[in-house]
Amino acid sequence: MDSEPIVTLVLFPLTRQEEKYAVAGESTSYEPQRKENCRESQHDVNTCQEPEIGGLSLELIKVDREEAKMLELTELRQGLDPYCIRKTLTGSDLGNMSRLMLAAEGIESHVFPFWNADQLAKIKEGLSVSVWDGDTQTEHELVFKRWNKRANVLIKNWVKDFVRRRELKLGDEIGLYWDTCNSRFQFAVLNRVARN
Repeated sequence: MDSEPIVTLVLFPLTRQEEKYAVAGESTSYEPQRKENCRESQHDVNTCQEPEIGGLSLELIKVDREEAKMLELTELRQGLDPYCIRKTLTGSDLGNMSRLMLAAEGIESHVFPFWNADQLAKIKEGLSVSVWDGDTQTEHELVFKRWNKRANVLIKNWVKDFVRRRELKLGDEIGLYWDTCNSRFQFAVLNRVARN
């Protein structure tokens, strides 16, 4: 049985040397833009430009649903992996404290530049954020909190919504990135340790 084709938008990062982006096969100049809501008094305005991976190339492709999934998997295998924040889960990430510890480096370079001054002001007390699980196509509400300059955590429903629901184990590798289009984290399980 033939499935009806769907139109999918494929996004992938350009290298720093590339200063053009393609939209439906046409090339035009690309210039990174500063976020409108950045304020010098809150943080460095220069960090509000495109991340180091560059802009995005956009292509509209007509494919069926199976081809769309294969296309996504193929792109990930070709090094076009958007998950710039990666973590191999530790005991503290899986424990009863319901927290996922995240290193400051990845958050500061791949998330904070896209947050406005109000969001950044709330991280010490806790900022409510949405997390989209791309593997299961479900959205979850967690709280992002900055404990100190080197440690950030996702708390609240981490154990219930991710550890238990996704059956995460010690040594599993997960990936996150900030989805600027939908203002939420994107989550995926990248590698699982062998299960007995």
